[in-house]
Amino acid sequence: MKRILPALLLAPTLVFTATAAEKKAFVPHPVTATFYISNVQCGSCVDAVAESVKRVKSATDVKMQPGDGYAQISFDTHVSSYHQIAQAIAEAAPVHGDKYVPTLRMSVPDYAKGDNAAKVDAVFAKSKDQVKVIAKNREKGEFEIQFLPLKVDAAKEGPQGWNAGKFGHPVGDPAPKGLGLKLLVKREGQPAPAAKKK
Repeated sequence: MKRILPALLLAPTLVFTATAAEKKAFVPHPVTATFYISNVQCGSCVDAVAESVKRVKSATDVKMQPGDGYAQISFDTHVSSYHQIAQAIAEAAPVHGDKYVPTLRMSVPDYAKGDNAAKVDAVFAKSKDQVKVIAKNREKGEFEIQFLPLKVDAAKEGPQGWNAGKFGHPVGDPAPKGLGLKLLVKREGQPAPAAKKK
């Protein structure tokens, strides 16, 4: 009986641990993002980009028309990153000789207020080995994200390189975790995302 009692006392702990592990199960995060792509001139260009992107593990849809200058790409950011999608676009076989160059556009409307610019720039600087942030209009807080070549870590599972959360969380999350500023990733042909309730 003395040996059974300690075993019974440990049993609830084991069940609790298993339940906690189950809660950390994979949670999907599907998005449809607008990638601006240069040099897409014809239907064959569209096909080349779409074919390359659909090889990315979680990519489910690519919507693009020649001459639009952008594509709507659906994927899961907890499986594949924005960087992996951008790399697939850049690696698509060019039809007219010019490589396809993907970018994102985003804005931080309150960027120029107070000391926000320095704080936001510090967040951007942490990803300088993965993306280049180009200010298009500092007063309006408008930026373009250019992707550097993706460095893949073969030992790592899941998303590789830069993901939007690397800016979204430290800029958009409320203090003290983030700066509490609105950060918008530009979307074409889609309704604007609903405002988060505070």
